Amino acid sequence: MREILSSLETADYSFLVEVMSSPVNFTDDAEMRRRARAYEASVRDEDREALDSKLEREIRYLGSAETAYFVRFMFGQDPGVSFREILRDVAHALKVRPNRDGTDREVLEDIVSQYATQTFAELPAEEQQKMLEDLGVEKEKAKAFLKRSAGVFALPVMIQVFNAVIVEALIKRVILGTIAKLLGEQVARKLFLLIAGRFPWWLNWVGPLAWTASLGWTAVDLQGPAMRKTIPVVLYLGLCSLRQTSQVQSSE
Repeated sequence: MREILSSLETADYSFLVEVMSSPVNFTDDAEMRRRARAYEASVRDEDREALDSKLEREIRYLGSAETAYFVRFMFGQDPGVSFREILRDVAHALKVRPNRDGTDREVLEDIVSQYATQTFAELPAEEQQKMLEDLGVEKEKAKAFLKRSAGVFALPVMIQVFNAVIVEALIKRVILGTIAKLLGEQVARKLFLLIAGRFPWWLNWVGPLAWTASLGWTAVDLQGPAMRKTIPVVLYLGLCSLRQTSQVQSSE
């Protein structure tokens, strides 16, 4: 999981801490915020290590039912669940089947890519057209692509037809739109504006429509209140991991 957390920038840490914070669960909100502020102020490796350690523990807590969490805690066991188990549960809730033979990072990126493609495929044709045009695709090119695809979309093909930048923006739009819907549009808007106000570059990365949830996403099977936190956290981690992977590939 530390490899995945290595893809986070200071704004990403702040976003995740606020997403995870809640007065109705037992995450250590104050300590998460304290460590995030310490790392933001110093940008030192030791402060990042302390923050990563805390985030990993709290993410694994979110992925564990509270009753099971306290049973493990009382018997001196590690109270959280493994990150792979969290990925499995999120994939099930999102109705995707990632490659289970890869590393946690590969599985995470596969979940996000599959979910974005699948969600785009399930949108009405007019919403697919609008999204592509909003992302800078010419109207006739978008229309021809959608007609030729006949509802079947694969990321390599989309990258070949458009370009990696367009496809990355599409994935980002779907993932952030889903997060906004799970958080609630008002909560999401406040959160996005809070982070954007402190980190202007972050707003440029997420895009001005990041918090809108007006598109008709397929309903997500939340399987209990913890998933309202776990799914956004996993989706956002996957988005950041894909961003880093793209940056590395571009520099090669």
